Amino acid sequence: MKKLLLLVTLAPIIAVSCQSDFEPGIKGYLSVGDWGYMVDSLDIAVSDGSVLKGLTAADFNLTGNTYGTPYDPNTGDFAQDYTDDEISISIKRNRVRVRFRPFRDEGRLGQNFRSVPWELKCEKAGIAITKKDITESSTAIIDDCITGSFTYAGLTREYMLWLPKDENGNPLKNVPLLVWQIGGGEYNKPLLETIVANRGLVALPQRGVKCAVLEFALANENYSYSASLFPEKIKLIDRNNALQMAFIDTLIEQGLVDGSKLFCAGASSGGGCTMRFMMQFADRFKAAIPCCAMDPIVPIHMTTEKYDGQFTDDVTKAFQGDVYRWDGTEMVPSKINLDAFLSTPLYFVHAQDDQTCKVISSHVYYDARQRLGAKDDRITIYSDTYMKKFGVGGMLNHFSWVTLLDDYSEGSAMDWLLKQF
Repeated sequence: MKKLLLLVTLAPIIAVSCQSDFEPGIKGYLSVGDWGYMVDSLDIAVSDGSVLKGLTAADFNLTGNTYGTPYDPNTGDFAQDYTDDEISISIKRNRVRVRFRPFRDEGRLGQNFRSVPWELKCEKAGIAITKKDITESSTAIIDDCITGSFTYAGLTREYMLWLPKDENGNPLKNVPLLVWQIGGGEYNKPLLETIVANRGLVALPQRGVKCAVLEFALANENYSYSASLFPEKIKLIDRNNALQMAFIDTLIEQGLVDGSKLFCAGASSGGGCTMRFMMQFADRFKAAIPCCAMDPIVPIHMTTEKYDGQFTDDVTKAFQGDVYRWDGTEMVPSKINLDAFLSTPLYFVHAQDDQTCKVISSHVYYDARQRLGAKDDRITIYSDTYMKKFGVGGMLNHFSWVTLLDDYSEGSAMDWLLKQF
């Protein structure tokens, strides 16, 4: 999949290119970071290779290059330009490959979260590059994914699927599967935009984990707070989950995915969808991670308890009630398999100071399941200090999916997940 991202400005160079020279232009090698695209390296082909002779890494200078998150994980302050760009170069005829410490393709965040564009310069060669356009680009992991659409339960949704491969490039068989549920901010967005919004699809492949990862572009209305008060919204959430489950079944039938090693995770509205998924299909999943989950079970956000413990009482009752399942014609109420639901371990993660999806939702879900007899659940609440160790926090305390997907320390949610593969 291609996306135009960079512009190269080359000082006028008049020369006759050799037939063996590379076509002048630039290729950007990208990856998906915590907050959008990262630039990993650039391939620059000039019209006259003689201007590249004798160049060293010291001749190149980068500005506006910084972490893919707003805060510096080392200091907790707003991220500034890297002090060490880690530039290295290799030259072949009229082309120079410039490698460096990966940086956010939008540049450094300045005042009021406005981006300060990055720029790569080499005065000796008359090269100046900024982020506007390029002739070609590639994005790691994403370019090797399978994209398509799937129809079920009266819906058609686009998807992107990563399948781990052997040394010959053939998909491995019977691997675990993680399905990532997108957040409300990605509803009704183009597929690629939902993928790049966070690292849900690419986090495990980037670590070399032999696990399939699936993400659907869902066309829900952003179901917002207290969606449980609106049956049609809940039916649509459950219908989307039914479609995803049917697609997963096709992967199992094809021998690509191990049906005994299915996992689900999602953040914000996707955390709420993960909860609904477990309520519908808990007997199919081995474990799940609801991250900073919304409230499509009972109203929790933007409301107050009538008495202390009301939310937990309401959720406990809802967990013993109905979900919607597709009967071949329509979505119909169906009893939750409570035993399967309680025996499927859930790991709740949330930021203590999240003001978008307040931490009470995760506490309530966890407490209600404990009350009903769940024995293997876990919960971790991130402090603002801990969030900033992963480049978010402060005004961005809702972004606990960044901490989730970057944290593989002992006992963390992702460490817990991988140990079940």
